[in-house]
Amino acid sequence: MMVSSSRLFVTISLINATIGLTACEGVLFSGSSAHSSLDNADLKQPLIIDAKLPKATTTIDCAQLTPKQIFKVKGHSVLSASCDLTAKSIRFELNDSHSSLDCQGTLLSTRADDASKVSAIIIKPKTHSAIEDITVANCHVDGYGHALHIRQYSQPNQRYARGLIDPAANRALAPSDIRVINVSSQNSINSGMFVGDHVHGVSFDKVRIQNAGTVGLYLEFGSRDNVIQNSVFVGNGFRTFKPNREAIAVDSSSNNRIENNQFIHNGAGSILLYRNCFEHADDSTRGNHFKRTESSRDNMIRGNTFNDEPVGVWVASRQSRNLKGFECGAYLLKQTPFASYHLDSAKDNQIIDNRFEQVEQGIIVEDDGTLIAGNQFAADVNLPISVGSEIREESAAGAIKNTVIKNNIFTGKTVEQAIKVRAASKTATHIEQP
Repeated sequence: MMVSSSRLFVTISLINATIGLTACEGVLFSGSSAHSSLDNADLKQPLIIDAKLPKATTTIDCAQLTPKQIFKVKGHSVLSASCDLTAKSIRFELNDSHSSLDCQGTLLSTRADDASKVSAIIIKPKTHSAIEDITVANCHVDGYGHALHIRQYSQPNQRYARGLIDPAANRALAPSDIRVINVSSQNSINSGMFVGDHVHGVSFDKVRIQNAGTVGLYLEFGSRDNVIQNSVFVGNGFRTFKPNREAIAVDSSSNNRIENNQFIHNGAGSILLYRNCFEHADDSTRGNHFKRTESSRDNMIRGNTFNDEPVGVWVASRQSRNLKGFECGAYLLKQTPFASYHLDSAKDNQIIDNRFEQVEQGIIVEDDGTLIAGNQFAADVNLPISVGSEIREESAAGAIKNTVIKNNIFTGKTVEQAIKVRAASKTATHIEQP
């Protein structure tokens, strides 16, 4: 679904006014994209905000940094005034608890000859032990593999190979209590920001992610208790010759809050919740080789605005998708020579008080226990709410059940036109509309 550049410009200008990201001095996002209308839009955010950080213990002299250097942050560090790290491929690592990095508005970008997929900023323990209480603020990243990557010391496949599969045991090794404030990412090769497996307690506030090659912000399996708020996601998931991806992927991740964000023109949609089907199960050399056992459940999606999207929120987004090429190793429901369908899991999620405009499909529900309440759907939303899955109905898992739909507002449509429920799911869907 496309809109003209003038229409998109009006939308983005309204968003900037709504959440107050424009300032006297801002970062203009003008990197490459498959959609030139985004490049010409006036997308700004403040270079610096007061992140309420502890008093700095170290000032990093940018003049002493050399191209492609990896700098290990110690204590509470700030970059020196008027720091210039453009086209230098500098990387920062935070390995210790109770530490922070304030870039003070600095732009980090990659060298023209740097095609690597490394991260600009990485939060990772030095050993097989958890770290906590870490903040990254006021950093603006152009390029790199990821702008920010939060992960454990070892790769998931290494832990899986030695039998460390219990979610609680894995979370005990993962970073937690992480704050990401006024950080931006544009033109990343992969996802803009990546929350690794079993990482928990990460808060993203006032971040902006644009033109990520894949997902804008990825919540990997086993992660939980994270907050994404007051942020903007624009034009992510359009990497050439790759399948379109979404602004936020919630992959076997639970108890997260996604609130008061703006989503504009992302490839596969805004927020997709699903459980990875143990992709490429026969290849243990892949870093993320690890069977997912937890549902993307108990997530709260509230107070967001979705504009110019193919899908706003998709619960169990892989339930009806042919995953033949994924070489899945778990949860098989149906298989033919040309198709493979696997049981997805995204239970007991709440989608409340959001607004949908210029969206093809507002909310799609393909798992149980979803609450959809108090949302507003503009007249230009083609299908506000859809419930049901033919693939699941044909399996022992049965029809989608325990969906509650109440007090939503549909402009220009009757309730019958706005809500489509498959016949098998109708008796287990409660609709209470004014």
